[in-house]
Amino acid sequence: MGERGARAFTTNISNASDPLINRMLEGFGSNKYKPVDYGRLKALASEKKFASLKTQMKMKKIEKISKANKESSILKQHQLVWQKEFLRLQHLRRKYQSEVESHVRHNAESEVCGQIYRDFEYQETSLSSTFEAFKQDTADPVCTLRDDLRYWLMENREDLKMGDPEVIEKHTEIRDTVDSVKAQQAGVLEKLRHEQNCLEQELDSEELRSMCPPSLEKHAAVHTGIPTEAIDLDCLDLTLKSIVLQEFLILDEKYQARINDLMMRHALALELDECGEWDSDDHFTFVAIHDQYPRELPNRRTLLFDRLKRHLPAMSRTELSDHEDWWMDFKYLKERIKGVHNDWARDRRELMTKVKLTFQEATLTHQLDELRTENVQRQRQLCQALYQKVREWREKKVEAMQMEAELEAQHRKNMAQRMKAEEELEKKRRLKEKEKIQEFQAEKQRHQEQEEAELRERLEALKSDLAEQAVYDQERIHYRHDQLQEKLEVKRQEEEKKMEEEEEREQRLEALREQVRVVADSDPARTMQETKAWHAHHTEDEDHEYINIQKPLFDMHSFTSKQITSDPRMRLENKLREAGLHNSEYARSILSTVKPLQAPRKDMLSTLQLKDVAPNSSSKCCERKPLVAAFVFLLALLGRFDGK
Repeated sequence: MGERGARAFTTNISNASDPLINRMLEGFGSNKYKPVDYGRLKALASEKKFASLKTQMKMKKIEKISKANKESSILKQHQLVWQKEFLRLQHLRRKYQSEVESHVRHNAESEVCGQIYRDFEYQETSLSSTFEAFKQDTADPVCTLRDDLRYWLMENREDLKMGDPEVIEKHTEIRDTVDSVKAQQAGVLEKLRHEQNCLEQELDSEELRSMCPPSLEKHAAVHTGIPTEAIDLDCLDLTLKSIVLQEFLILDEKYQARINDLMMRHALALELDECGEWDSDDHFTFVAIHDQYPRELPNRRTLLFDRLKRHLPAMSRTELSDHEDWWMDFKYLKERIKGVHNDWARDRRELMTKVKLTFQEATLTHQLDELRTENVQRQRQLCQALYQKVREWREKKVEAMQMEAELEAQHRKNMAQRMKAEEELEKKRRLKEKEKIQEFQAEKQRHQEQEEAELRERLEALKSDLAEQAVYDQERIHYRHDQLQEKLEVKRQEEEKKMEEEEEREQRLEALREQVRVVADSDPARTMQETKAWHAHHTEDEDHEYINIQKPLFDMHSFTSKQITSDPRMRLENKLREAGLHNSEYARSILSTVKPLQAPRKDMLSTLQLKDVAPNSSSKCCERKPLVAAFVFLLALLGRFDGK
């Protein structure tokens, strides 16, 4: 009920001295219903928000630390890989350097190549002197200028901060000079870059490539057709010679078919150039990094692509993956072609050896046939046998080539199966991650819906409770009003009855006063005389015992608070209590070793130990009254506490 309604309701009350009436008139609320402190609620909301922000900052910090740890771990793994590669490159450098030095040392003293190597030495000396002169003309002046500028800035820093006009003007001149030096250095660097490009183009020419082909292009030289050396061999049996020499053409056709087959199977790898349509520097960086991470390295693919992304930030992961697939296909093709050429050259050498032996045997056989005409049939049989040997050798070679082709097909099949298995594993991992993300989102959505339903239920319950409470409050107001009216009526009747009894009592007292009233004589001097009580206090009789009213009622035989607090054991126990360690074994062991300021008297010694004191009773006492507990603890230390 509002203040206006309360005042209109109590205007017809005659007696306004009742506290309930004053309370309703003045508009005070009920003590059962406290007003809402919105300031406190806002403060609590602010604290919750601050705690949430603090938790969020903590999570971000943890995430940042996690990312830093992950980055550090990956960098450490890259460092191990690079250390292995550095040791390998250092070993190769020393090996090739020792080979070059050995070659120069062995050929510098020869008459044919001595002058060339001396020219190389003169050229190296000339390049060193040219480099030193270039360094003195370009780098040394810049270093000297940098040192001078640092010294000048150190000397004139304060004047420059204060804005001295002369120093500012000098500073402007120095900046112009620095800009001029930068322009000169830029021109020098551009000229050097141009010379570098020219040298790289010269080294990348076709002539040098033919002289020094790349590692993938290096293979054994194969001269197709029938060798001239085989044609020049003497063989009296021309049929045998033509058949045997025809094996060179058959061998060339088979190996050429194998090469053509490889070219057809890897046509996609050959459609691009040697760099895979990439820049040569980027391709070189890719190949150098790719060779540093072998297949048996754990977590190889993650480390490889992380390293590639660091060195080639402009390339996407898809481009890197496609280039890797092309490079592996291209590299495999070149290695297979190289192996085929090596096998081709080896088989031609073996066939040439076999042809020589065959022709020698045929010549010897023919010579024997000329000497022994009777052995013509035997010679023919021998030639047939030799031809059969060549045929068997050819069949064996064909069989070996078929086996190699089958092994190659099996290897290719295994590679395809392994790549397919890796792709399946990657797909499964991604599907699992997607399922986890979907489950997390569904769980989060379900929690949100559940919280919203709980909030709605609480809101509905709160609304229903408030409606019931409003009806109940109206009923209580009417009931209290009726009760108040009844109380006021009863009180009015009691006051009337009380007034009547008071009047009767006054009448009876007045009648009694009239009966016992004494008329005394006037004696003003009596007011200045001593009373009997004063006389009794200030007169000391022999039989009267003097009592000091300031003396305490009981004698005290204890310790003062200063004595108790000065004891180091009391201070130590108080610190342990503040730390929450007063009930631990550590506190008992520490307190048993602390000694008081003064040693106790011999008559104060007791055989009672601190461990004999009941822990439950002392802990309860300490929990109830800390001062009493401290006092009991001090008495126990002094030997006066009996454990009760």
